[in-house]
Amino acid sequence: MTGRVASRIGERLLAGGLLYCALVACSSNSEPSAVDQGRQLLDSKALSVSHLNDYVCSTCHDIEASSPPSKKTGGALAGVTLRPSFWGGQEGDLLGAINACRDYFMGDNRPLAASDPAARALYAYLESLEPGDATPISMTIVTTIDPLPRGDAERGRELYAQGCTYCHGSMHDGRGRLSDRVPILPEDTIAEHAQYSARVQRLVFTEKIRHGLFLGYGGVMPPFSTEVLSDPDVSDLLEGLGATGE
Repeated sequence: MTGRVASRIGERLLAGGLLYCALVACSSNSEPSAVDQGRQLLDSKALSVSHLNDYVCSTCHDIEASSPPSKKTGGALAGVTLRPSFWGGQEGDLLGAINACRDYFMGDNRPLAASDPAARALYAYLESLEPGDATPISMTIVTTIDPLPRGDAERGRELYAQGCTYCHGSMHDGRGRLSDRVPILPEDTIAEHAQYSARVQRLVFTEKIRHGLFLGYGGVMPPFSTEVLSDPDVSDLLEGLGATGE
């Protein structure tokens, strides 16, 4: 073999090796990391196999705590991996809390195991948000629905924009709501309870806000705790919705 031929073969081998290395690098770079996969899961319906699920984690949870606090039903996620308890102290395990959300709201009662790829990716992303706020988030659920005094309609419409639009869309037309299954407020709820008096309809709205699907009430709406919406807040929200009871 002449030196020139050997040189050409060497050049081809070198070029082929460089191309192979580039392909391997591109392939590995295109594979998302566990943190990236977890971030995608947070904004995906893939955490549930139910075709009726309308929720993603970020529907109810902000990533970082805001000031003033968000009106979303769930707490901010940054720091969640360091918290000793969840769901107002009802859950002592993060994966248990995630599976409870999947069961209650996402319609998937098959719990993830700690070894499942989705659970590992989700934890990797949540861990990347540390330190955040490691303080357990209080969650007081009102168990008895009592009539509330009249509120301020203008402030109620502001509260609706902060706490209701991300699921129900804009008031009266539902523009931007999660799906066609989510009621347009207040019209759909009033129509569903047309057989009741205005006073009882007002209590129905209060029940939905306070209990969501809990305590035997239907639907898949998460409950608004008193820490997120105070009684005066609910009074204002009812006024903004036109549920005056008169």
